[in-house]
Amino acid sequence: MRANGGNARRGGFALLAVLWVIAVMAILGATLAAVGRTSVQGARNRIAIRRARWKAEGCGEELLAQIGGDLQRASQMGGDATSRSWNGVADRLATQRETIPRDDIVCTARATAAGATLDVNNADGDLLQHVLAHLGYAHSDSLTDVLLDWRDADDDPRERGAEREWYAAHGRSPPRNGPIADVRELSDIRGFDRLDAVTLIPLDSVLGVEPGRIALNQAPPLLLSALPGFTAEAVQRVMVHRARGEPVTDVVTLAGELSPEARAPLQAALGDLSRLTTTEPDAWILTIRARAGTPAVTVVVELRIARAGTRPAVVRRRNWLE
Repeated sequence: MRANGGNARRGGFALLAVLWVIAVMAILGATLAAVGRTSVQGARNRIAIRRARWKAEGCGEELLAQIGGDLQRASQMGGDATSRSWNGVADRLATQRETIPRDDIVCTARATAAGATLDVNNADGDLLQHVLAHLGYAHSDSLTDVLLDWRDADDDPRERGAEREWYAAHGRSPPRNGPIADVRELSDIRGFDRLDAVTLIPLDSVLGVEPGRIALNQAPPLLLSALPGFTAEAVQRVMVHRARGEPVTDVVTLAGELSPEARAPLQAALGDLSRLTTTEPDAWILTIRARAGTPAVTVVVELRIARAGTRPAVVRRRNWLE
């Protein structure tokens, strides 16, 4: 009986061992299968990213050729046709969309003028305070000081500003001590994090980080109205030009279209306006998105282009996954 009992126990242990081996092999097999699926999906994603990037780059080249062709044709027409063509880049691309037949890659593009917002990295303190005050932001003097403290290279706070010590005391990220990289970074600066809720004016509709003089034919009315010498009548006149598809060609001519009451302040501010503004964008920012694959991946290619005679010149190129 004892021998039989021992054999039974040994048989039970053997069966248990076999079951454990089977379980371990099943788990190992499932793990390897999951790793294999992950590797395959990773390879597919890499291929989709490459395809989307190639497509976005290709769309960018097509857009550059289109803009260059428009400029070339406009130059042959003479007059201000070339200026009109350059000012109209965004209108031409507003609904730009391309789909390759029998392909899963979709390419879309839009154009934004440099100078459609105020460049907070290059604007001086007086202009920043003037614009912030005009937009209705309370304590514009303090907001200006903290912004200047954030972007300057030292840790010495201005009278109403804040530097590293203040941010550390409040458990917040320290100032960049350099140019602001993205307009969303403004929400990290003391006081700016509450402005959208208080004024209901999106910061990025007026303030930006793209270098360029304020583009009179593209900047929003809210920003135009904050410029020196720009009365409500002057802003309205600019909007009439846009509605007609006739860009403002120069501020002096614009002043001549105004009533004496609106003309005087604009003429008095001509010196400042010639430095701060332009009737042609210094550059256009082309943002091209291409999507490919299942699940879809999106690649963004951004081109900053300037006008070099009758052709667009790429002065900055960057891309990222969205």
